[in-house]
Amino acid sequence: MGGRVGGSPSIASYQAAKFAIDGFSRVLRAETAPFGVKVLVVEPSGFRTDWAGSSMTVHDVPEGYEDTVGAINRRIRQSTEGPAGDPVRAAEILVRMARRSDIPTNLALGVMASEGSIDESRRLLAQDGRWSAISRSADFAEPYPLAFPEDTSLAR
Repeated sequence: MGGRVGGSPSIASYQAAKFAIDGFSRVLRAETAPFGVKVLVVEPSGFRTDWAGSSMTVHDVPEGYEDTVGAINRRIRQSTEGPAGDPVRAAEILVRMARRSDIPTNLALGVMASEGSIDESRRLLAQDGRWSAISRSADFAEPYPLAFPEDTSLAR
């Protein structure tokens, strides 16, 4: 999920690696498709494994980062219930997926991953639509200059 949605304070390098895997997988998919090779990127939510347990060292959070990094630390690492994802179910889903010929390019696993990826895709689609004329105007054949969309962050 971190490679599609990303943006979680405190785990930037971890999520950057996920984005890199997704980008690499897109290229690998294009290069190997003529040979019948399929590439699936699995994008899981949190699963009840040791990811945030004893296998991870968490240092004290500086006071200025308490609302961002500290909040993630409390939500992920100090939850009494633990992540919602069942690793056994995930494994069974992936085994069944491997037997199919029509696999997706990306598979969000878990409610958080599914809802997060759909929300992020909708946000990006709306953003791309809003800025499309400006984006296109960078090419020689397109009208230029153009007025930017209204700045919605300005106080009125």
